[in-house]
Amino acid sequence: MEQTKKRSVSLIVAMILVAMFVLGGLFIFYWWTLNRGGVYAEKAMTAAAERDWDGAYAFAAKAERYGEPDMNKAITYEKAAALSEDGSYAEAKELYSGLKGYRDADEQVLACIYGLAEQAQSRGALEAARDGFLSAAGYRDALSRADACRYAIAERKLNEGDAEGAFRDFLELGGFEDAEQRAADIAVALTGETDEEKALLYAQGYEPEQLDEQALLSGLREAYAGRRVAAGRGHAAVLTDAGTVRFAGDEGCGKSEVEAWTDIVAVAAGYAHTLGLRSDGTVVAAGDNACGQCEVGDWTDVVQIACGPFDSYAVRSDGTVLCCGYLSERAVVSGWTDVAALGAGEDGLFAVRKNGMLLGGAAQGLSERHDLCAVAAAGYFPAGLDRTGTAHSDVRDLSDWTDLYAIDGSATLLVGLKTDGTLRVLPLMPVPEALLSALAAERNVTGMSVAGTYVLLLHADGRVTAPGAAFDCSGLN
Repeated sequence: MEQTKKRSVSLIVAMILVAMFVLGGLFIFYWWTLNRGGVYAEKAMTAAAERDWDGAYAFAAKAERYGEPDMNKAITYEKAAALSEDGSYAEAKELYSGLKGYRDADEQVLACIYGLAEQAQSRGALEAARDGFLSAAGYRDALSRADACRYAIAERKLNEGDAEGAFRDFLELGGFEDAEQRAADIAVALTGETDEEKALLYAQGYEPEQLDEQALLSGLREAYAGRRVAAGRGHAAVLTDAGTVRFAGDEGCGKSEVEAWTDIVAVAAGYAHTLGLRSDGTVVAAGDNACGQCEVGDWTDVVQIACGPFDSYAVRSDGTVLCCGYLSERAVVSGWTDVAALGAGEDGLFAVRKNGMLLGGAAQGLSERHDLCAVAAAGYFPAGLDRTGTAHSDVRDLSDWTDLYAIDGSATLLVGLKTDGTLRVLPLMPVPEALLSALAAERNVTGMSVAGTYVLLLHADGRVTAPGAAFDCSGLN
């Protein structure tokens, strides 16, 4: 009897142990099923830390198979980071380029280009370094480093007896260090003209009879009244001589606030918000702020403002750029320097530096020019205006756009203002013939702002017209 009880107890214990073993196995299997992706991901990252890239990619593939997303990208990012750390910037750049949009891979591409430029500069390859730093424009101090390379190249040319080449390089450097004076000194030596302003023009190829034309264009650009009119999608603002602002259109775009502004010296408008620049260099904003485009309260020392659809931009007196709003331009524009003019549009921001160089993601061939004084965002691409009054574009034929002193655009229209107060107009999308006829008939224009399919125009007599506007603009006069 006692033995039977013992056998029963042993059997029960054995059954309990078997059950526990089976349950434990089931628990382990269940846990593994839920967590194997994470385990393989950890193994992949451990292998990456040890620079075992074959093992890391093998574990990453298993991790992705079991539900861990983007593990292959994560390993590629780690490999690119390791290559960059070792100074293998070309290989790192190739890997980062394949990760477009992943983490900060786009910025790391610029970092690699910057690193390659530094390497070129350290071995004395100044042209390669210059081109590399320019390609990384906006990253850290890349623009300043490019300018330093160009200055060194100009000095080398001068020492080698290439005074004309040195003159062009110093001239294109604009306000960098003493480049302007160096260019003027060389121009005087080349031309024999003691008046530095005339010598600079002669050295650039201008004939004496063209000087008056250049003086006229320069004077018109300085007096340009474009900052006095601002066209939004459904509203418009006009600056008065008294420093107040008249408003027309959708009242939800900040009508009551805008009409209460005082001491304003320039206006700009986005789709549904308005900016005003005060004489003390501060900025005020009103209207839609859904994307933070009106967060300008701490901006100071501003000399120019501009708006994208849901963005606000400003140039400070030191040539740096401020930005707030929807588009992720901030990381790029934070490195822009010596900016003289902005061109904001539906799809991004372009800028002209004081040396006539164009900045912006879609600048393409225009970025190689060094004679621009203004830029307009015409759809995805910029249209630049040079100091002779000629417009330029990489994607449109503007060869007959001459005798201009201002340019503006939208995704629908590109408009140039001629020295005689008439307009050049290029439709970028189909527009009514009546609008083109109305714009062709405009005279004595001194300021303009383009938004969508209408153009807000200021005339020499102070009159305001708005061909193509879908709302009543009579209150602007």
